[in-house]
Amino acid sequence: MKTALALAVVSAAVIVGATSTAAVRSEPAEVPQSATVVSPFLPPTSAMGAPSAAPWDRPDDPTARAALAGLRMLGTEGTALHLHAHLCITVDGQNETVPAEIGIDNPAGTVSPLHTHDTTGIIHVESPVQADFTLGQFFTEWNVALDADRIGMYTESQTETFTVFVNQQPFTGNPASIVFTNKMDIEIVVAPTGTGVAPGIPFDWPEQY
Repeated sequence: MKTALALAVVSAAVIVGATSTAAVRSEPAEVPQSATVVSPFLPPTSAMGAPSAAPWDRPDDPTARAALAGLRMLGTEGTALHLHAHLCITVDGQNETVPAEIGIDNPAGTVSPLHTHDTTGIIHVESPVQADFTLGQFFTEWNVALDADRIGMYTESQTETFTVFVNQQPFTGNPASIVFTNKMDIEIVVAPTGTGVAPGIPFDWPEQY
């Protein structure tokens, strides 16, 4: 059983490793014979991002950031796994924007299986293989630090609290390890110590989702 599972993971990795530099298009890209095997999708325990202050802009190197997250850019959005999650971030009472086009390289005409299209906070997972995709991978693509007690430059301390909610329920683990599921509602709140922190109302999903 372990051997079969390992072969399945490697097979999925080969498919993900087969990328195209063609413009994003509606039909699936051909898999080249020289496809490179990449590491399996393993949920990271932290995000490789900058410990910077909000607001956080879209990075200008989406292909490089996707590679750091263990993701390969695609010539077209995948269809084997298609789901959406919503991310809301509040820092000291200020709602922070999740930028549009994280994970999209417009000059190259390629897209990561984990990306955004607009500033609604909706994260798209559109993969050519079934795999787990994590919040840590998304933050790596975004170039924002995230781990058990930090987002960007903001850390749990005597003066600040760091709270995470998933579907309006407190999440006590490392948020970077959160695996996306369809219509998951993720909220990250940084607030002064002593401030009451409660989850927001559920995200109102547009009809097309």
